[in-house]
Amino acid sequence: METDSSHDGQLRGQPPRGTVTPLKASLLLGKAFVGTGVLFLPKAFMNGGILFSCLTLAFVAIICCIAFLMLVKVRLVVRESFQDIGLVLFGKYMRFAVLLSVALSQVGFCCAYLIFVSQNIDAVVQTFTKCTFHGIEQKYYILITLVILIPLVLIRRMSILSLPSMLANLFIIFGIVYLWYFSIHNLAENGVGPNITLFNRDDFALFIGTAVFSFEGIGLVIPITESMAEPEKFPRVLAITISVVAMIFMSVGALCYSSFGSNVQTIVVLNLPIKDGWTITVEILYSLAIILSVPLMLSPASKILEHGIFGAKSGALSTKVKMQKNVLRIALICVCALVSFGVGGPNLDKFVSFVGSVACMPLCFIFPAMFHYKACAKTLKAKIGDWIMGVVGIIAMVFTLYITIRSWVVVSAPDAAIDRCAAFA
Repeated sequence: METDSSHDGQLRGQPPRGTVTPLKASLLLGKAFVGTGVLFLPKAFMNGGILFSCLTLAFVAIICCIAFLMLVKVRLVVRESFQDIGLVLFGKYMRFAVLLSVALSQVGFCCAYLIFVSQNIDAVVQTFTKCTFHGIEQKYYILITLVILIPLVLIRRMSILSLPSMLANLFIIFGIVYLWYFSIHNLAENGVGPNITLFNRDDFALFIGTAVFSFEGIGLVIPITESMAEPEKFPRVLAITISVVAMIFMSVGALCYSSFGSNVQTIVVLNLPIKDGWTITVEILYSLAIILSVPLMLSPASKILEHGIFGAKSGALSTKVKMQKNVLRIALICVCALVSFGVGGPNLDKFVSFVGSVACMPLCFIFPAMFHYKACAKTLKAKIGDWIMGVVGIIAMVFTLYITIRSWVVVSAPDAAIDRCAAFA
């Protein structure tokens, strides 16, 4: 592979066109952005304040849209994957940095979602037993989910996982619609929740990391663009999709935070009435959605590790290599479970912010600006724009990371205590 000094050799003609329509491309992008992470947003809105959070989400959406379009332009010059664009333009260390960020982000997502599953399963168990069963501590449900996840992460054919992924998306949509309904109904019946703030000067930086975490889907931008029958329509598709996604994020965050106020939980479904059949349904479906999504989410990190350790060795040609790769995948999901076990539910919002700062900030802001500067920026205006985006990304990453680490060191108040079992008294 040639490095930056000879990246002209990477120039190609027009890329081959795919068959995906603009509507399907929009749905694929939406699927990349809207996941179970939307359930972290109401607590994140409390960290940021409702006005600051809405404005920040809109700003992050715009910046992400610009960064994604930058990457698409770079791809027209350097016909490679995201990580190999880094190799061509800046050398092997940049490729490693991109791969590391991708792996950390995907592993971070899985860890956060396993914590979510443990809290949901515990809530479901308490509902069905009317809070009479206390034999398993909440965090141990993380380990129980491994019984299901270990066989799933061994599946390598993405086509096999397409149906589970589709079901997961339907479950997530159902949950979002119910959250809209319940929040609006609760506001109409009981009014605004307690202690709503427009700006939370103590914890606002935690929201920035969570906002970037929510929009991290840059790894799918190039594949989706290439799969389109009319790739020239991608900018319009991207702008519309991100606008809709931002509205969904803002509506869920603002409505739920307004409804529950300072009582909002890190995972907002825990604020829903425990005896309500719809609540139980949402909790079960969201848990299933995450369990079905984890294999796809962990796949990029698994492939990165397998390539780094085994190189071009194929499990199809060697049973020994296949078994070793299986052991690696099992070890990876076990590491995710152990990290989730250590982080625990009370620190979930901080962990999400940490992943957003360390892994998602470079992927969304810094790397696209660097690549565009090297490959495409010909005018002074374009170069200044790339510099501004890159510097702002670095400052935001360092600042939010500092605040997130400080929030772990300086113990803050836990989630507001809600006695869900009082409903069975």
